[in-house]
Amino acid sequence: MRVSDGRSGTPWRGPAGWLERLGLAAVTARLCLAHYADVVLGRQQLDLAALAGALRQSGLSILPAITLVTAAAGAILGRQAASIVDEFNLPALLLLSISYAVIMELIPLLVGIMVAGRAGVALAVQQATLVVTGQMDGLLVSGVNPITFTTAPVLLAALLMSFAFAVWGSVVTLGTAFVWLLTVSDLAPSDLADALRLAIDPGDLLEAIVKPLVFALAIVLIATVNGSTGGRDPEGIGQAATRTMVGAVTSILLIDLLFALLW
Repeated sequence: MRVSDGRSGTPWRGPAGWLERLGLAAVTARLCLAHYADVVLGRQQLDLAALAGALRQSGLSILPAITLVTAAAGAILGRQAASIVDEFNLPALLLLSISYAVIMELIPLLVGIMVAGRAGVALAVQQATLVVTGQMDGLLVSGVNPITFTTAPVLLAALLMSFAFAVWGSVVTLGTAFVWLLTVSDLAPSDLADALRLAIDPGDLLEAIVKPLVFALAIVLIATVNGSTGGRDPEGIGQAATRTMVGAVTSILLIDLLFALLW
């Protein structure tokens, strides 16, 4: 595994550098999957301490923010829906479109961006710090794979928490919106239940679950690549964090577009 020293003519720069970054991302994914397989087969032990720390970092620490953002989104949607229902009297069509938009688009995007801002940036900073301080070289000399040491616990935690947040965010957002509608409109609870049932079929639920997981995978791979290739200059730590956030948000939007076109 190579690390850049931050000077011109080094790896990770230019068109060839993009290919090297893609290769590193592919190697990272393969090594993490192999590590998980070895854990399941009993060949290796899962670093529970590292996993617990990654869960706190990528999940529990942003639970209040996720809850607040999704509740606010639900209140906004409920208010807008109530005004339109009262004016146009099209409750079924409106509720169907809102339920679909929340579960299929809004929540996965919000969860992806929040995980990118917390877990992705933190992982990039951790990887870049290992390179700058020489600890990456120390791990390699000691025979410890830096990817399974740092990235594997974070990837597993990001996948678990992205799934949990997708479910929790959908419940909070729709619950807040529906409570608002039931309070200020003449809609019956059965209308809301029917709208939700008609809006989301099993295929849509599968997409709503898979999408945040793909986002999490992309975020962790981007963070690992940017952190590992930031160079040995301390300024590379901040640059790795910035590139990770920009790259993660861009990737999330592009992946979401691909889902819309291909699913």
